[in-house]
Order: sequence, then structure tokens, then C-alpha cells
Amino acid sequence: MDGCHPVVSLLALGVIVYFSVRNWLWILSMPLPEGTGSGGYLGVRARLWYRELMRPLEEAFVAAAIGPNAITYSQVALAAMAGLAFARGAMFLGGWLVIAAGTVDVLDGAVARRTEQNSPRGAFIDSIVDRYAELLTHAGLAYYFRGTWLAVVVWLSLFGSVMVSYTRARGEGLGVDCSVGGAQRPERVVLLGFGAFLSDIAAHVSCAWTGRASHGILGFTLVAMAILANVTAVQRARWVSRRLGGMR
Repeated sequence: MDGCHPVVSLLALGVIVYFSVRNWLWILSMPLPEGTGSGGYLGVRARLWYRELMRPLEEAFVAAAIGPNAITYSQVALAAMAGLAFARGAMFLGGWLVIAAGTVDVLDGAVARRTEQNSPRGAFIDSIVDRYAELLTHAGLAYYFRGTWLAVVVWLSLFGSVMVSYTRARGEGLGVDCSVGGAQRPERVVLLGFGAFLSDIAAHVSCAWTGRASHGILGFTLVAMAILANVTAVQRARWVSRRLGGMR
């Protein structure tokens, strides 16, 4: 980290907290459609709110005739930039790029449905791109934390994230709906994105006070991701196993 900027960091934190609280109150006041599930740790309201928030951008893509595949592939570019930012220690930038990549992941499906271009091929490409995006961001983090125990945690987090996707794909391939579990892709995006830029803010403040920057918040975030992703993968595996029945 180049220099300590605690005042700027605290101002940025104040802006983030203000908009987060205001938007969270809005989320809590939203009526839920009938028959909605839990929607992971974020909940259905947060997911619906974010989709509505992104609707103008969705309409802009449709008006510009930008296809869903082009939007999907842009996620790889954003994830690569996030991984590079993480590798260089630019955690604030990396966190926002992770959220931008996650937003693109929401928009490609919305544009596909809006333009009636959704198809099994598109869903397959989207799933593959998601995995590459997670690999790129985790690779950047692993490089930054190389030589420390957190590098192992990063790879455990990546392994859990891949297994969350694999258990769902394998279960649905066997005819079992498998969208259970709390740490789904949106939850992981929010956790890593917010964890990274909040960690950078805290690092600037601690640097000013102690003369040493520390990314303890990001470390805690990665541990939480590693645990929650692997727990979700196990939950999905047990869910599918119980519905398939029988014994091996």
C-alpha cells in the first residue's frame, strides 16, 4: 500500500455506510412475491432490490443491442483486473471490481431473458465463465498472500466455491433441483467485495495509527468464505444424496 490516507478512507467509509443503511431500509420495506424461498444468506429481498437497481443498465444494454454473451465474457475481463488488483495489494479497487464482475453476471441473464436469447448454451457458457472469474480473483489473492497461511485459505475458498457449483450441476444432471445452501455465488461476491474494500479502509487507518498496514478484515473474510462455501457444498451433496435415495 502506497502511503496512508486515513481521512479519505474514513470519508469513503461514511459514504458507503450511509448508502448501505438507506438501501437496507428500502430492502426491508419491499413486499415479497408469493412462493419465494430464503434466497441464501442475502435473502430474496436483497436479490430483487439489486435486480431493480440494475434495471436501467439492463435497458441500456438492450437498447445498444449488446448481446448477453458479450456481457458474460466481459465478466472475465473484470475478474482478471480484480485478480491483478489483489495481487498488487490494491484491495479497495479489487473489491469493487469483484462486485462489478458479479453485477455483470446478473445482467447477462436479465438481458438474455429480456431479448429472448436465453438458452441451454448460454447457461452453460455463463457457468464456465463464472468458474474462470472465481479462479482469476482467487489467484490474485493467493499471489498477494503467498508464503503465509492465508494462501492455503484462499485455495480452500476456491475449492469450496467450485464444489458449490459442481454439486448443483451434478445434482441437476441427475434430475434433482439443488439451489439450497447459504453461500451461493451472490453471497460470495458480496462477501469478498465488501471484505476487500473494507479491509483496505481499515488498513489505511491502522497504518496512520501504528505505522503498519494490516489486512486482517480480508483475512477473516477469506476464512469465512472458505468455511461457508465448503459447508454449502456439503449441504448440497447431502440434499442430492437424500433425494436420490438408495445405498451404494
